[in-house]
Amino acid sequence: MKLRTTLATVLLAAVVPVAAACGTTAEAASTTTSSTSGSAASDSSTTDTGFPGGGGQGGPGGVDVSSVTTEEQLVELVQEAYGDAGLDLHRGHQPVQDVLDEVLAISHDELHVRMDAGQNLATVAEDVGVDPQTLVDALVESWSPAIDDLLAAGTITEDEAEQYRAALEEAFTFRVDWDGEEATPTFTGLAA
Repeated sequence: MKLRTTLATVLLAAVVPVAAACGTTAEAASTTTSSTSGSAASDSSTTDTGFPGGGGQGGPGGVDVSSVTTEEQLVELVQEAYGDAGLDLHRGHQPVQDVLDEVLAISHDELHVRMDAGQNLATVAEDVGVDPQTLVDALVESWSPAIDDLLAAGTITEDEAEQYRAALEEAFTFRVDWDGEEATPTFTGLAA
């Protein structure tokens, strides 16, 4: 029994980081837990969104694009667009998976194989005949409704909305082009 518990813990340690990169932590944990009932793995805690501490479309612990109602949340959303360097080249692609599927037109598994082989999103795009800027533009477009909603609500001005769109494009460009080495910038809001 102790060997089974140890093995379950080791497997969980190997599966969860990759699953977190895809936003499937809850599925990975429940799969592992169901096969190791009564083990230490059953103590895994994620919310029903699949992310530790909550989340939604914005990513692990991040902001849900459709629920941004404050400028502070918009700043968090732009930061989230850079991705999580702790997840290596994957950078937590679950929040943008729909866009990746549509623009790259490859399977999720193939994307993983390519990223595990050291390809960033720009290289993957080029390999499948897509201009990396097309991918960046699609990513920006998918998260821009948060900016549009705050503009419509009068929370930000048109000029600020354009600055946030530019910041979002810069963040997604970084994510797509990330070389695996460069430190992730910190976005703290618009310069005064």
